[in-house]
Amino acid sequence: MPAIKRLQTQIPQYFLPASVALVAALWQMHAAAAVGWNVTAPMATPRAQHAGALMDDGSVGVFGGVNRDGFVVGSERYFGGAWNSLGNSGIQGNVFEAVTLGTGHVLVRSDGSLNARLYDPVANTWSTGGAQAVTRSLPSVTLLDSGKVLVAGGSSHNSAELYDPLTRTWTATGSMSVVRRAHGAVLLRDGRVLVASGFNSSGEVPEAEIYDPVIGTWTLAASPLVPRHYASLTLLPDGRALLAGGFTAGGVTTHAEIYDPVANTWTATGAMQFPRNGAMGSPLAHATVLASGQVLIGGGSDSARNAQPLAELYDAALGTWSPAGSMAVGRENGTANLLPNGDVLMAGGYTSNPSLTFYASVEFYTLAVPAGPVPVVDALPLLQRAGTALTFTGTGFTGATGTSTPQLQLQRAENGAITTFAPASHTDTLFASGAPGTLPAGLYMARVVVDGVPSVARLVRFTDSAGTPSGTAGNAQVAVSWAPPANDGGNPPVGYTVTSSPASAGCTATPPATSCTVAGLANGTAYTFTVRAQHPNGPGPLSLASTAITPVANQYTGPSPGGAGTISVVVTGGGPTCTLVGADTSATTPPAGAPAQLVFPYGVFQFRATGCVPGSTLQIDITYPNPLPANVQFWKYGPAVPASAPTWFAYPGTTLSPDRRTVTYSITDNGVGDSDSTNGVVLDPLGAALAPPGVGVTGVPGLSPAGVALATLLIAMAMVWSGRTRRSRS
Repeated sequence: MPAIKRLQTQIPQYFLPASVALVAALWQMHAAAAVGWNVTAPMATPRAQHAGALMDDGSVGVFGGVNRDGFVVGSERYFGGAWNSLGNSGIQGNVFEAVTLGTGHVLVRSDGSLNARLYDPVANTWSTGGAQAVTRSLPSVTLLDSGKVLVAGGSSHNSAELYDPLTRTWTATGSMSVVRRAHGAVLLRDGRVLVASGFNSSGEVPEAEIYDPVIGTWTLAASPLVPRHYASLTLLPDGRALLAGGFTAGGVTTHAEIYDPVANTWTATGAMQFPRNGAMGSPLAHATVLASGQVLIGGGSDSARNAQPLAELYDAALGTWSPAGSMAVGRENGTANLLPNGDVLMAGGYTSNPSLTFYASVEFYTLAVPAGPVPVVDALPLLQRAGTALTFTGTGFTGATGTSTPQLQLQRAENGAITTFAPASHTDTLFASGAPGTLPAGLYMARVVVDGVPSVARLVRFTDSAGTPSGTAGNAQVAVSWAPPANDGGNPPVGYTVTSSPASAGCTATPPATSCTVAGLANGTAYTFTVRAQHPNGPGPLSLASTAITPVANQYTGPSPGGAGTISVVVTGGGPTCTLVGADTSATTPPAGAPAQLVFPYGVFQFRATGCVPGSTLQIDITYPNPLPANVQFWKYGPAVPASAPTWFAYPGTTLSPDRRTVTYSITDNGVGDSDSTNGVVLDPLGAALAPPGVGVTGVPGLSPAGVALATLLIAMAMVWSGRTRRSRS
């Protein structure tokens, strides 16, 4: 059996959405439980030094660890009072750490493997989590604001690595000033990470450091008053951090102190009632912040290796600890996780005195709350729009008297940070918060508290929506495009769904694509479009609606050969069956046969229409991405005179819009410029051309419609005269 690591002596498909049924089950457990400690179903396997993580459906997973038989290879999930297997993670080790990512996947690592693993609670499967640079025993593992994960120190390392859930890869980041392991770490409210003390070959580490994820470097902070390792470091609701217990140079301590990140100072606070080393918590013996703001710490052992069954609560307002009852089994190095119903689930652990014993037993702590009706919050989607107000429906939001003012609590599952919001408006059945602003990535418990009585929490995550879509109209369709979420909280989209209004049709896209075409629309009807990103753990918030877009028949949109952007073309007229069957733009090189002095920086556009009424006239509107210069000319290829040989000539009758982006002209079937002599078929190449200043352009001059008629008459007269001449010579 592998040795239990005690550094002071150097001794050895289960996914369910956060649904009404789940919350009801959790509440029934809570309502039936007495205040204090209650035993629940044991795990299938005894384990200690394992990892625990709250998942998006409110269940708790426990991963790996060790027991008398050696490394524990299996993992389990607690839900509704029962445990189920999650299978083999594929890695093993003496100590595990786990953190739930923005995707809902759980990143799991151990001191026995370079390879991390990802557990997918939707598919109930394991996959690779990438390879770390080095193996690390007892590092700190912290979920950052961005959704990346910082793993720092461990073993004999002062280095740190970042895990990116988007690429599933590890990259090096700045190193700490000293080697440390079994240190405390916590994400502060400003997004930086505080690490405190720990242990290395020289003994207890006196220093604390702060990691800035923006620049990827560490800065020394004020040193703790009492260096220690295997202690508990917990973020308090006011933004300060509580460092309590642990193993010091003089043995296991009751000492507790508070770090103020604003003042960069440590201040002693009330001592715990019992010395604790390796208290129940995850990761690395964090205590648990309750909905009341109090901090629960349980388990751990003293210097004589006696496990402590008695728990205690820290009150930051008073700076004191008070009794919190006794666990049925005193143990250390197990996990503790706060559940959505407010209970704390403590699982596994071991004792070494009087003999080494590993536990599968599980119990939960229920906090006493003030008397009064319990507010109830209805179900809501997991993924909420970042930065905007939250609206809850339910009952009991104004308390027993109907006059109480409710409060919204958002508590981050990873580090317990609580943020409280007053209502912008409320009734007994409706609560609307103010905008919560920017919050760190992670899983949050959202609860309504009335007269000190909390509701069962709903689990939420925050993410930006996809960008407001834009679209280009076509024939019975619109090509829609959008930007991906600006900040996805480490939860990148796996798909997009576009919906039209009025409801008619939609389309989907798979990243990295951020566009698709909505077909089956009615020409002449104005539509707006919204986009919803699909994430691994559910649908994201809806985007804002696009401006109104009206599909029209015979419309073309394509790349502009003259530079960035697109050109759009609308062809009207020609009768109800006149249809655009081909359209394209050609390169900016001068087309064959064009006058040598001309350049075509905006390319040549050509379309072919069939099914037109013979002899009918079509109007063409070409819109360029940028304004055209004042000296632009529009040259066409085709017969300059009906029935004549096609050539390049300056096309008559073109007009430019005031913004000089849209050229409008007309062309008649089998008339001037129609390059196809078939009745009802129009072939039309036209280009926007420039001539060098002061250079004349040779070619057939542009003619007005009257000029075309006159030219036609002159040609006809010339033909008659030519015939007479031939007859006279004969």
